[in-house]
Amino acid sequence: MGRGRKRGFTLAETLVAVAVLGLVAAGSMRLAVLSLRALGEVRQGREQLALSRNFWLRAVSGKLESRGRENGISWETGRFEFPGQDGLPPGYSCGKVVIRPAAAAGGNEVVLYVPDRMISRGRQQ
Repeated sequence: MGRGRKRGFTLAETLVAVAVLGLVAAGSMRLAVLSLRALGEVRQGREQLALSRNFWLRAVSGKLESRGRENGISWETGRFEFPGQDGLPPGYSCGKVVIRPAAAAGGNEVVLYVPDRMISRGRQQ
C-alpha cells in the first residue's frame, strides 16, 4: 500500500486567494465611500430644494421681508427687469430672492425669480 498524500492548499493557492480577497475588499471600500459621498450630495440637494420651496411660498404670499437672517441662512430680495428681452408685456418684472447659506454650512447660493403677477395673486388671497 502506498502512503496517502495529505490534502490541503499549497502556499501559491493561498496567496492567490488572499490577493483576490484583498481586491474585493478594496473595491467594496471604494464603493462604500462613493455611495456615502453621493448620499451626502442628495441630502444637501433635498435640503436646498425644501429651503427654496419655503422661500418661494413666502415670496409669493408677500410674507418675505426684503432682507433677513434665520437659522444661519441670509436672504435679500430685489427687482429683476429682464433687460433686452423681446416679447414680454410692458412693465413685466420679477422679484428676485437671493438665498445664501452660512459659510460654515457650505452649499451654494440660490437665486429665485418670482413673477410679480404671482406675488400680487398671493396677496389678494
